[in-house]
Amino acid sequence: MSTASYTSLGPIVRLRNRDHSELPSHPALPPTTENARPSISEYAAAALAEADYFMTSHLPRTFKVKSKDKRSPPSTAHVELLSHELAPTELPASAKPKGSPSAAEAWFARSSIHENAAKTGTASWEEFDRGTRANHCEREDDYTPDVLDAHLAFDWSEEREMIHNIPPPLNDRAFTVMCIWAKRPAKNDWLVVQLPVNPRGLPGTKYADRPKITAGQYVSIERGELVDDGKNVKWQMATASDAGGILPMWAQKLGVPGAVVKDVGLFMQYCEDQRKGTA
Repeated sequence: MSTASYTSLGPIVRLRNRDHSELPSHPALPPTTENARPSISEYAAAALAEADYFMTSHLPRTFKVKSKDKRSPPSTAHVELLSHELAPTELPASAKPKGSPSAAEAWFARSSIHENAAKTGTASWEEFDRGTRANHCEREDDYTPDVLDAHLAFDWSEEREMIHNIPPPLNDRAFTVMCIWAKRPAKNDWLVVQLPVNPRGLPGTKYADRPKITAGQYVSIERGELVDDGKNVKWQMATASDAGGILPMWAQKLGVPGAVVKDVGLFMQYCEDQRKGTA
């Protein structure tokens, strides 16, 4: 993974559906009538640079700790839960939302430190790498019960539609995302970035315009790092989302923190099942 340095929030890793004209060059996408499309390498490098700055500088400087001792069985690690509401004034001009909402992006994050070992309640660095970085969307489908399907629309690194189960009477949600991941062996860390994409008219989409499925959007960053001379793995995740439909944002904010913490235990159970050959 090679990233340029970043000193402020950028326009790419944002909670906004990007139009097809903003996406990198791909044979399935028509040429744009205005600016030339960036190459996938240029686009990915910029997204990763923004994500790296967000997780290593912006998050520790601005997020408030909601709890330092959340539990997520069967994980043996304590989970720190954090939050931060980005105001429109904090965003780059090109990424500001229409209108003037009090909070442009409501972010939640978690951080946990796990023993680097392939045993019950934790996971090894290799298991983290296989299960949370490489082929991220497929693995998320494997260990997250609320994810009903991860459909590949088309591939650079990759573009996916994620279908999430929402309890009745609300519709299930389809989240179309571009997923970028990279590993930096020299620094013993990796990043995964998921960016929301407008699904309407996108080649290869499966769930756009289906009845009883509502389009939502989310942006997320995951970071893994070997710490304490390789004895432990630090695992972080930050996300902002909008499930769309009639579900008000205040209600969404109540549910996201619990889901963010719950994913830690779900992944540890997935690793345990993989070791036993039952996953």
